[in-house]
Amino acid sequence: MNNTILLYDQQIQKDEEMLNPFADTGAILRFVSESKMPVAHFWTTPPTVILGLQDQRLSNLQGGLKSLADKDYIYYVRNSGGLGVVTDDGILNFTLFLPDKNNITIDQAYEEMHKIMQQAFSDDIATGTIERSYCPGTYDLSINGKKIAGISQRRSGDGVAIMAYISITGNQKKRSQLMKDFYEISDYPVNEKIGFPKIDIHCMEGLDILLDQDLTIDMAKKNILDTIEQTYTIDRSQFNIVQKSAPYLDAYQQTMEDLIYKNNKLAEVNE
Repeated sequence: MNNTILLYDQQIQKDEEMLNPFADTGAILRFVSESKMPVAHFWTTPPTVILGLQDQRLSNLQGGLKSLADKDYIYYVRNSGGLGVVTDDGILNFTLFLPDKNNITIDQAYEEMHKIMQQAFSDDIATGTIERSYCPGTYDLSINGKKIAGISQRRSGDGVAIMAYISITGNQKKRSQLMKDFYEISDYPVNEKIGFPKIDIHCMEGLDILLDQDLTIDMAKKNILDTIEQTYTIDRSQFNIVQKSAPYLDAYQQTMEDLIYKNNKLAEVNE
């Protein structure tokens, strides 16, 4: 394995940039698959709800989207499965891209993210589904039963992307209430085939509260990078060059076109 990892630290500040991180994900996966070089990707956003493809099957999605807009949240659908999450300036989105996909099982990839989170923040971080959280999953990360992060994966070519949504600071109960309201409005009448979340706003919390620390996004990034540096040498400059390459731009454009198509379909719901 290449012992150098490229760092991409991204901040989404404008509505028109909201699809960029997922277009980047498709392009980075192609780069990692072809170059065999790992990448660490951080990104943060303004107040936004990122919906999964499954959310498009909600029976009253139009009502749910209106409830988000009424509360001044941007929303869009990503190009992968799962359910909705809230992201804002207190949420750190972190993706670890690794080559040699066929030598990393699905569980091993999830466990790699779990191990990084334990070393960066606390040995008390456990895995297991927090059923009444939003976007519950088998590899939810929690402390004392309170979810602090969710993990998902994308696999393409010879690369794997292990994506973590991490609540660092901010009002997690408010985020949970937002998603609770969204699903209660959107899932009416109740979809009998899909078990959309019945959210308990008390089952998720921020790392700063659970660790009793004055954490910030920058401090969280440093903790994660310090952990990664135990294995890799971090290259903080070369990614800008990679991003301008023809193969990267081609993969980025392909993914972006798919995202735009899906979000145009989402926009039709509100017409």
